Amino acid sequence: MIASKRRETEVFSLAFLDCICCGFGAMILVFILTIPQKSAMDKESLEDAQSRVRHMESDVAMSQQEVDRIARALAAAQVELQDINAKNTQDQLKLTDRQKELLLMLQQTGAMKDALATLLGEKKALPTDEKAAPLPIPNTDRRQYLTGVKLRGDYILFMVRTSGSMLDDTIDAAASHLADSDVKKREAPKWQRTLHGLEWMIATLDPHTRFQVMFFNDETVPVLPGRSDEWYSTDDRQAIQEVVNKLHAVVPQGGANLERAFTTIRYMKHLPESIVLFTDGLPTQSDSMPSDGDVDQQLRVKFFEAAVRQLPQRIPVSTILMPMNGDPAAPGLYWELANASKGALVSPAKSWPDT
Repeated sequence: MIASKRRETEVFSLAFLDCICCGFGAMILVFILTIPQKSAMDKESLEDAQSRVRHMESDVAMSQQEVDRIARALAAAQVELQDINAKNTQDQLKLTDRQKELLLMLQQTGAMKDALATLLGEKKALPTDEKAAPLPIPNTDRRQYLTGVKLRGDYILFMVRTSGSMLDDTIDAAASHLADSDVKKREAPKWQRTLHGLEWMIATLDPHTRFQVMFFNDETVPVLPGRSDEWYSTDDRQAIQEVVNKLHAVVPQGGANLERAFTTIRYMKHLPESIVLFTDGLPTQSDSMPSDGDVDQQLRVKFFEAAVRQLPQRIPVSTILMPMNGDPAAPGLYWELANASKGALVSPAKSWPDT
């Protein structure tokens, strides 16, 4: 009897394969079902990222505009800074020039004081007699050095301010003397110093030099109205005596119209070759710019500039600036006038010309 062959056992049965296929199919189904959801999530992420990019681009554009604005402002500030630096440099140069001018002025004042001391010593030593000249004549070797002013030319015009400010050294003090009698006004120390200084300057003139004297306040008048077209000489004793008498009869009063005074010079029959101006500050009146209200410093500067425009050209103007507090612009402007006309400026001490 033939033995039957043993049947081999199958490891992978049909049931096992079915299970494997079902599991694989389930995984494929899950993958297929989740693909649309993943695509939707990726699309949302992309849109969100694009939105953030657009916001960032907008922020970058705004930042660039702000940077451009700041750059323009910085460029403008740099240009303005350069202008300021250039202006500061110019102001510094002007300040240096003014300092040099002030030093020169102080040197002239010192020289004037030394000359005064010497001349007054010589004055005391001079003999006196009944035939002495109306004005004391200094040593001929010292002519025209009394004030530090070197007069040039054969025709010298002395212009003397006779306004109320010549009564004292401050505006308030001068105003307090306006109610005084004419005798007291003539005896005011500041006015007396002005007269003595004028007399001494006339006395220093060479005999061949001719001179004229004019007073100016609200009006401008010659010292001798009946001889307004004449020029006097120190050798003319009668004319000198009349001039001296008239000087001591003047009463300081009113304002000061320097423009009218300088205009008067333009119409003289014979123009002066040098002008000596006795004043104590800037003018208070003007014909071209009349003012009924208070006259402040700025307006007085304009009055002075208008007056200077009336001066004939190429005539040296030397100013004897008597003391007056409260007029700070006066020294600088008269110094500029002296430089422009090739004249001089002297601010004498209160003791001038006596000591």
